[in-house]
Amino acid sequence: MAQRLLYKYRSLNNFKNFVDIILRNRLYASLYKETNDPMEGQYYYYQGNYDRRILRIIRENKQNVRVCSLSRNNNNKLMWSHYADGQRGVAIGVMVDSDVVDLRPIIYEGLHHLSGEIDERQAARTILIHKLNIWTYEEEERIFLTEGVYVPAEVVQIITGRVMSSQDFSMIRDLVNQINPRIEVIRAEQVMDAL
Repeated sequence: MAQRLLYKYRSLNNFKNFVDIILRNRLYASLYKETNDPMEGQYYYYQGNYDRRILRIIRENKQNVRVCSLSRNNNNKLMWSHYADGQRGVAIGVMVDSDVVDLRPIIYEGLHHLSGEIDERQAARTILIHKLNIWTYEEEERIFLTEGVYVPAEVVQIITGRVMSSQDFSMIRDLVNQINPRIEVIRAEQVMDAL
C-alpha cells in the first residue's frame, strides 16, 4: 500500500460539496477542460510524424479522462488565495492510495512534446501531467479516472483558512466531529506555528 497525504484546497461557497467530501470520503474529478489553466491539455508534435487517427485517439482520450488535482503542500499562500476563497475556505487533507488510484505528479517543464513511438492509451495522461513552470507553486499531483466521477480518499484533516470567522470555524469543527470525530480540524495558524 502506498498511502500519500495530499491536500485539496476548497472554497466553502458550495457547502454541499464540502459535506459530501467529509461524509462520503470522496473527491470529485473534473474534465481537464474545466481546469483554470488555459494551456491545459496542449502539446507539441511534428506535423507528419503522426497520422490523424492517432491524434484523434489522443484528443478523445483527453476528453474522456477525468482529473482530480491535489497538492503536496498544505501551507501555500497562493493556493489559499486561488482555491480556498482567500483564506476563508479549507485545505482538506486526504490519504490517497496510489495502489488503488492512478496518481501522478505534475512535471513542470512546459508543454509535452510528442515524439517517437507513443502508447495511445497513455498519451493523454502523459500530456495532462505536463504544465508550464509558472504553476510550480501548486506542487500538484493528479488522480486520473476513466470511469465515474469520484475518487476514493480518506479524509484525515481539515485546515481552515486564517481569516475564517470563529463562528464558521466552530461550525466546521462541530460538523466534522459529528460526521467523523477522527478527522483533525485545525486553523491554518496552527500549521504555520508547526513549521
